[in-house]
Amino acid sequence: MVYDAAFKRAGIVRVGEIEDLFNCAEALGKQPLPEGPNLAIITNAGGPGVMAADALIAKGGKLARLSPATIQALDAVLPPYWSRGDPVDILGDAPAERYRVAVEACFRDENVDGLLIIYTPQGSADPWMLQKALWTFARRKVAARRT
Repeated sequence: MVYDAAFKRAGIVRVGEIEDLFNCAEALGKQPLPEGPNLAIITNAGGPGVMAADALIAKGGKLARLSPATIQALDAVLPPYWSRGDPVDILGDAPAERYRVAVEACFRDENVDGLLIIYTPQGSADPWMLQKALWTFARRKVAARRT
């Protein structure tokens, strides 16, 4: 219940079943469109990342081609066996800090028009710390756009 309240406050949609991912995708389809079709998917689980990528491509979207600078930034913080592309699989043992760094690196990439962040509970990342890190990042970015 605490997680639900924290996620709601941060604007995070929590899903309980895989079907809900598709419902969320439909809801996102009603939001303002990003400036381009290139989406970066950041996930701690390869399977949901690949499913999201397949759904994106089936609907005419494109995976972002991460710039060499972004790959280099991610190489500096991710384990050496990370996916090295989009979807960005930061692996199941990813703590909140690894998510934050990956989100910031992809957000700065001029080849990325939007982000989809998938968190699959695996016992490693504290969901509370993750939502706090993402909420802080999003709030900072919204504030920067207003100025």
